[in-house]
Amino acid sequence: MVNRRIGPDLKETALRLWELGWDTDLITESLCISRASIYRWRKIFEEFQTVNRPPSAPIGRPRAIIRAVMTAITEVYHNEADAYLDELVWWLAIHHDIPISRGALQKNLVSAGLTRKLLRKIARERDEEVRAEFRAIIEDHSLGLGEEYSMVAAITVEGYMSTRVIPGSFDAIEFRDYVVEQILPDTNPYPGNRSILIMDNCRIHHNPELVEMVNTAGMYSVI
Repeated sequence: MVNRRIGPDLKETALRLWELGWDTDLITESLCISRASIYRWRKIFEEFQTVNRPPSAPIGRPRAIIRAVMTAITEVYHNEADAYLDELVWWLAIHHDIPISRGALQKNLVSAGLTRKLLRKIARERDEEVRAEFRAIIEDHSLGLGEEYSMVAAITVEGYMSTRVIPGSFDAIEFRDYVVEQILPDTNPYPGNRSILIMDNCRIHHNPELVEMVNTAGMYSVI
């Protein structure tokens, strides 16, 4: 198998199919990946709760984070009482250019006397001025003058397959028409190329008429 860069979406799809009970041989054949890759992604996900392994800390650095960074972490907790471990991982990477895994960070926090009790909640509320500025930017660059739009897209392992933008929101009928008109014509019966349709658990996806049309086309659908 030729080495290629595999994005997180494909990795998550493989693990989800495995969790749904698919045979590994069928997954590897359908997604053009190796069995070893599936096991490796599963191990990474179980350890880090993500299919991509976080960057490792610089080689040779001791377990304890340098004093200055630990002081900065303490200040974060003082300023935002509700902070998650993930928030600190992000904060260290952005502000101090220190990539570190959640597990390694937790060990350093314990060494610094910061107990797990302090790590319960993410700081949901950012600085009000920053959030206000962000909202202003979004409003200045929004489409139209007060009119809202929705976009739906189909993505394959090779990239975008099709998109559709409509005023307002998608309902079950709009989404059905999109699948029938822009996706099914470019698919093949299972187990051919582009023969598996994976959708999330959105309410408008649970449309019996849509499921029947997908099945009639010979595709395998996963919701």
